Amino acid sequence: MKPTVTKVIGTAAGVTLLAPGIALAVPPEAPDAGVPDVAWTQVEASSQTVESTVSVPRVQGEFSYNQTTLTPNSRIAQVFQKAANALCQASCEMTVTAPEDWAISVSGDVENAYTATLGQLAAEDEQTTIMGCACAGNTAGGAAVINAEVTGVPMATIIERAQPKAGVNTVTLVSEDGYRMSLPLDYVMARRALVVSEINGEGLSSSVGGTNQLWIDAAAAKYFTRNVVAIELTAQEVAPDTPGTEDAPDDQYVNRPNAGITKAAS
Repeated sequence: MKPTVTKVIGTAAGVTLLAPGIALAVPPEAPDAGVPDVAWTQVEASSQTVESTVSVPRVQGEFSYNQTTLTPNSRIAQVFQKAANALCQASCEMTVTAPEDWAISVSGDVENAYTATLGQLAAEDEQTTIMGCACAGNTAGGAAVINAEVTGVPMATIIERAQPKAGVNTVTLVSEDGYRMSLPLDYVMARRALVVSEINGEGLSSSVGGTNQLWIDAAAAKYFTRNVVAIELTAQEVAPDTPGTEDAPDDQYVNRPNAGITKAAS
């Protein structure tokens, strides 16, 4: 199985989402003054054609959000491990071991090729932060979006230690099963990107599976490569597409950025 198990979530065509026709703030002192009906349009994601329109008169209410709510590991496992395995009819046989003993080689067009364990890299620089993870094909209100507290080694630290040569524009992550994922170097360096070994304070086996996984801000979960054993830094004639700009299937990137709803009341 490919290391990015979330790749298979949302591949079904014809998902439906709701798109608001009007966004409106209503002054509390005059809730009925000049409030038009709000049209919510049902859209077929695969074709972007309007199916029907429902008008809701004088919509009022309060909306709030935060980015600190964490998704339990049991839920992450359901969404990004068990469901994916069932959809692709594959078992998750990725190695689970002590992260501090896991070795990653860094090579390519660099001045200082090296191999180091995650434990050695973490001793130099380790970070814990809250990050989001969402499937590229997740629909509005869909389940394939999570928030988690992740701990790992910044990709910037790993890359800078290797001292890339002038002209390097591509980062390729190689998983233990030979799967390869390439990203633009400037994209990786401009974002928070971690080789994660803990999710919500636990090893990855309790959530996404495996021993380590790339997490990167603003990228869909299909780029979150697991069990990375090698990182190659190379100068390519053409750098890889920036995530979200490539020629993706119709059912991907229909709802980006993504959000999950934890509570609603009427």
